[in-house]
Amino acid sequence: MKACIRGAGVVGGFGCGLPRLEEAIRKCPASDSSPEVTAMAAFTARTELLDRLIPPKTLRRVDHYARMAILASHLAAEDAGMGKGLPENTGLVVATGMGPTANTLDLQAADVAAADLALSPILFSNSVHNAAAAYISMLLKVRGPSLSINQYEMAVPLAFQTAIDWLEEGRTETVLVGSIDCFSKALHEASLSCRNLKTGDGGQGAVPVGEGSAFFILTLPERQGIRCPFVQQVHVGGAHRPAGAPMPNTPILYNGNGKNTDFMGQLPVHANFAHLYGTFPTSMGLDVAAAMLLLRTEQLLRISFPPFDGGPAFHENPRIGCLKQGETGDWGMIVIGR
Repeated sequence: MKACIRGAGVVGGFGCGLPRLEEAIRKCPASDSSPEVTAMAAFTARTELLDRLIPPKTLRRVDHYARMAILASHLAAEDAGMGKGLPENTGLVVATGMGPTANTLDLQAADVAAADLALSPILFSNSVHNAAAAYISMLLKVRGPSLSINQYEMAVPLAFQTAIDWLEEGRTETVLVGSIDCFSKALHEASLSCRNLKTGDGGQGAVPVGEGSAFFILTLPERQGIRCPFVQQVHVGGAHRPAGAPMPNTPILYNGNGKNTDFMGQLPVHANFAHLYGTFPTSMGLDVAAAMLLLRTEQLLRISFPPFDGGPAFHENPRIGCLKQGETGDWGMIVIGR
């Protein structure tokens, strides 16, 4: 089943909103391999814009992790023309790889006794993985079903598949689905120690780790005459489940650590936007937003995939696949069409 993308909101090292992401792509188009490490330790996001959308007093207990998710959700609602309020029965699916690790790990004291004395109830409540979903539900008055999915590498495709299932089953007519991960010392160390299981290479040649959030408003297919980007397919598989390989005439956005883009014996035309927002467990969400922009503007598509010429088949059914490959052979792909 196809699901229309009515609106999208993004927050990352490039700024806030789709216009800032499009500007970043124009200034520095995608490369076909991972760029070299720069002196930057991480691509971090700024959320000051949120204080203009929601009274700061309401946000006094909200940490950076949840602020990114709330801001991206607000931007998605505005992009969909729902700035005055989402439908009351809107469902919510939040994907995260590591959750608010800065609360639980960066602030952890070496002395256990001292850590117990310094335990904050606010930090504790913000440390659970569904904290972002709770804040979004309260502040955006989302009253439909809510689910947080925590899976280090495949959380984003699982979240999109869940959202599409809800629409197909009639549980709700609108779903706010998105991803969120924040920068932390633990995430940075995990990226540096990451190894490519096929080659044995370490992660030191990867782009710096990043953080960010991307949210999308999905609805049932629109009435005839209205065109909008849509989720065409969601595939999830593994090394021993080879079904659902990339389709012909489908360029791939791949946010990965290595230069190896072999996928089930195929080498599809691919690009990598990791140099714009870094790499982190749920960066695939930002890839989906980038795919929407590329399909919306032909010039962006040409500069991002210079060797690609899909021919008549692509122009009749334009689509881009967003691919995520895991360390153990798991993979997920979200195909965005127009």
